[in-house]
Amino acid sequence: MAKQGNSEGIRDLSLIRASGSTARVMNLALTYERFGESEEFKESPLFRCEALNRALIVKHALRPHERALFEHPTTHATKIIFPFSPTELNLGGISVMLGEIQFDKIFRSVVGGVDPISLDADVELLDLLNDVPSFDPFLMREQLRRLDRTPARCFFEVSDADISSMMRFVAKEIEPLAALAFGASGRRIEKMAERLADKLMMDEGAQMLEPLRAALAMNMAQYRDGVFAWKGFLYYKWSLGRLETGQEHFGKSLALCRFTGGMPATKMEVEKLRRNVIARTNLVLQRTTEAMRDYENAFGALSRGAPMSFRDFLLSAPGRFIGLGEAIGAVKHMHSLWGFRFPPGATWMMEADEALTMLGEFDRMLATAELTQEQDGLELEVG
Repeated sequence: MAKQGNSEGIRDLSLIRASGSTARVMNLALTYERFGESEEFKESPLFRCEALNRALIVKHALRPHERALFEHPTTHATKIIFPFSPTELNLGGISVMLGEIQFDKIFRSVVGGVDPISLDADVELLDLLNDVPSFDPFLMREQLRRLDRTPARCFFEVSDADISSMMRFVAKEIEPLAALAFGASGRRIEKMAERLADKLMMDEGAQMLEPLRAALAMNMAQYRDGVFAWKGFLYYKWSLGRLETGQEHFGKSLALCRFTGGMPATKMEVEKLRRNVIARTNLVLQRTTEAMRDYENAFGALSRGAPMSFRDFLLSAPGRFIGLGEAIGAVKHMHSLWGFRFPPGATWMMEADEALTMLGEFDRMLATAELTQEQDGLELEVG
């Protein structure tokens, strides 16, 4: 892809708008289109630079020809796309990747005369976005709180594409609550659960949900935060189910992948990394499943007519999002990059030097996740 003065492909931007997932795409252009005139957007923007608050930020798997743009080998980068019009993405835009050799020159030419303090603050935030494995809003909100940043809630929404995929799952999850709240049975439970799921995910302030707020004995601020936390656990449980389905293919293809070329020492290091990544991935998924049981127990109490346990759980829930978000985001990111490198039908074979870069990144990402900090006796060969 060309750089300064050239446009991101029109088709690419349209596809991002239509199908971008929460994990890999931060569609600030859409946030601006929906909320740009609101007071909360104007008073508490995500970035100080106006152009960034209208951008698309993407976890991008590098094409072979793009790797020369970086001084150090890498398999992925955070791409910032500045659309020519945030409300008309079909017009295309300018893009630059964080960390590429020409980043500073291209970035400054696009954002214009922003004061140095604001620019430094925005670059610091971009560095954070580059480091996190996922843009999921629950992880992002807690990470930003650690930096004492509290952007408006409109910046922390699950993407339309993910909500559409989640809706049937969410309806099934909350069927017990529908049965309790409406005394429904059979097909009527399904219909009421679908209505509740739609309101919960799309219109949390709906009158239909007012009995829930009353049952949880929450004021409006607590309720808003509580519903956000509930969405977070539904999002993570839905994501975990999809990851468990993809893990069988990832683990098998990584175990069987042939690494060719390279010095003997390189191939030995790659084999150690392979074993590490498989072991750490399995550990992360196991611990994520265990962590989700606390949510399931608390929701079970709510569906049995004991709402206070669920209330207390939701109010303390955000502190859990760092661990869950890092773990699920890391595995999702690996699955995505591996799937990009080995699309269906591809031969499971790669050069040892390429594998050293890719598996090294995977291993470091897994090793720094909170849920892998205590290894429970698991002996890993690479630090």
